[in-house]
Amino acid sequence: MKKTFLLKSICIVLGLFVASSSFAQKKKVDKSKFLEGKKYTVKFYDIKPTGRGKAIESEIVFKDGKIDCELMDDKLKIEKTIYRVTLDSTYTEDETESRLIKIEANYSQDKDDATWEATITNFDIEGTIVEKKNGVEKKKYEFSGAEKAKKK
Repeated sequence: MKKTFLLKSICIVLGLFVASSSFAQKKKVDKSKFLEGKKYTVKFYDIKPTGRGKAIESEIVFKDGKIDCELMDDKLKIEKTIYRVTLDSTYTEDETESRLIKIEANYSQDKDDATWEATITNFDIEGTIVEKKNGVEKKKYEFSGAEKAKKK
């Protein structure tokens, strides 16, 4: 009888522990959901010691928690990369509400590293991509553009 009571007590305590720990955790809001599925038409500029290079048009896509750009895949061999939201803020200026999001993404393969940094304000995006080899900057691109209108 005491064994049965003890077993039931242990089961109840374990059940309460599991239930309370699952209720006590707040559900994390993934701020990157705002960017999911967004496409931006952008112009990339190769930054050289002599100045900015000619604009090259491309598209940046946010999908499955990753940032992707066909031009960067072709030029720098940067594949889809997991990005991280470093700032997600809403502010009001001149009675107009705006949303500001900053992201970072790091890509590494062998001794090649690439770092994305971008700022998205409402429907506009701008940022840089820096490629380094053995820790030394090799190439730098700046980009800017706007969200691509969705087809209806």
